[in-house]
Amino acid sequence: MDERLDLGIREFNEGRYFEAHDILEDFWQGYREPDRVLLQALIHAAVGFYHLENGNLKGCRSQLSKACTKMRAYLPEHWDLLLEPLHSSMKEHVDLIEEQGHTRADSLDLPVRPQIQRGHRVAGGFLSIS
Repeated sequence: MDERLDLGIREFNEGRYFEAHDILEDFWQGYREPDRVLLQALIHAAVGFYHLENGNLKGCRSQLSKACTKMRAYLPEHWDLLLEPLHSSMKEHVDLIEEQGHTRADSLDLPVRPQIQRGHRVAGGFLSIS
């Protein structure tokens, strides 16, 4: 792949969602393969968690919902990314925001922000490489 994917994932995993979004979007703009939709999903994920960090629950829910929809076709893994844990976490965030009906992020009991994990499917599970 491209070093911008690696850097974007690193920024995402360190909680620098705005930076992750910028880097992944730069890569996406020049990427012309059919699986570019997965890059869009990762960009939506970064923007969603950026919104959450800034208290914009409506924006968070919208972006994470888009990310889940676009990522679904690539589950459980694509490239060397273990997508199922990220997808599950995003869906859990969306469901909690909808169920709890809060308008302020600091009043929600949300799970820890997910990481984008790397690895490969092996017999009986996954072999993580990150």
